[in-house]
Amino acid sequence: MDLFLWWLGQPWSWSDWASSFGLGAVTTMVVGMLLARRQGNIQEALADLELTEKVAYLTFSVSALRQASHPERTSRALYDCRAGLSLVPLARRPMQEEYLRTVARVLETIVDTLGSSLHSHARWTNNDWSSLGTVVQGLRETAVFNMRRSPIMAAHWSNAIDTRTRELLRIATAAVPFDVFRVHFTEGPDRIRAALDWERLSEMAEQDNAVRLSVVSTDVPPYALATLDGYYAPWYRDGSASDEVGYADRDAVPIRHTELATDLSMLQDDRQTRIGMLRDRYSAQLDGSGLSLIVATYVLGPDRCLVLDGNHRLTALAQLVAQGCPARLIEYRLTAPVNSAILPDLIYYQND
Repeated sequence: MDLFLWWLGQPWSWSDWASSFGLGAVTTMVVGMLLARRQGNIQEALADLELTEKVAYLTFSVSALRQASHPERTSRALYDCRAGLSLVPLARRPMQEEYLRTVARVLETIVDTLGSSLHSHARWTNNDWSSLGTVVQGLRETAVFNMRRSPIMAAHWSNAIDTRTRELLRIATAAVPFDVFRVHFTEGPDRIRAALDWERLSEMAEQDNAVRLSVVSTDVPPYALATLDGYYAPWYRDGSASDEVGYADRDAVPIRHTELATDLSMLQDDRQTRIGMLRDRYSAQLDGSGLSLIVATYVLGPDRCLVLDGNHRLTALAQLVAQGCPARLIEYRLTAPVNSAILPDLIYYQND
């Protein structure tokens, strides 16, 4: 165009060139600013929408996480927490605050559920615990990366997220806490009625490694009663194996659960009735996949345990195994000195 105007004898002057470029630059800058602002508003709106949906799901999942600690549900909640963290710097301040408060609440719920209940230790596999540690570590890395772009996230990181994710990592790698074991079996529905000296065990657990807890799973094939041969009940029979007697009886002999698998006649009538009711209930629940039972045991020595809680249930299970039912036995296994000062029943085993 300039060449054409020059050929006509009316070329642009330097002022024309300056004004044209100036107008173009200003127009481009103004239009760019307007587009950038609108794009920023769109990003905020989309980030708010995504975080609102995640807040809704996470809030809904809190009650389920509190009631039961399924590994898949726990991992899903943690993944949703992690996914939203990348959107936090793009959202409006109120939405950032609401989402991060929800994340802190979810983490607190998971810590309380996993850290105060024995059920997860019995139901989760080693792979489940390993996966939990991986998910939590990924959440921490995402939070650290994005908090550089959000002062609000940095504040929530230091106040809640960092502490609770560290606690989750500790739970994922730690053994069963003795305090949780004690609360579960003294205040919950599964109460150990044997005369354990809980105070002494607690002191020993705090002072040294003489008290340990572990979770042990044992698969019992059909008819394989020998698998249960090392499990003793805190029940006793007389020397003739005809009547049940107390542990302090002069002729008392400890009873093994395999002895009761085919003959309950030595037990008291009320105990026989309860075992029969449990056996009938378990039989009605059989679906071809076998039965699963959780008990608490005290280690007596190699391949021998005293069953502290679940004796009636284990006897009923042993009877079904004798009839051809497969089973899985999950133990909260307590290892401590075999000393009758801790539990009077141990007087029959402490010299072995």
